[in-house]
Amino acid sequence: QRKKEKICLGEIAKSFEAGRDYTAKEENLIIADFNDDFCTIRRDMIGFGIFERQQSTYRLKNST
Repeated sequence: QRKKEKICLGEIAKSFEAGRDYTAKEENLIIADFNDDFCTIRRDMIGFGIFERQQSTYRLKNST
């Protein structure tokens, strides 16, 4: 199941621009297009290493 989850999160990550910093609000708006539970999805994207968080900004990692 975790493998399928990572694939789905990778698809969501394609909606973000590489190298750009996002606020939590901006990230929530994009994720909400896919699912209303944006808090869990954002946390899982960080957990899988798709996103990195620094202070209050989020950035798509280069490996995605």
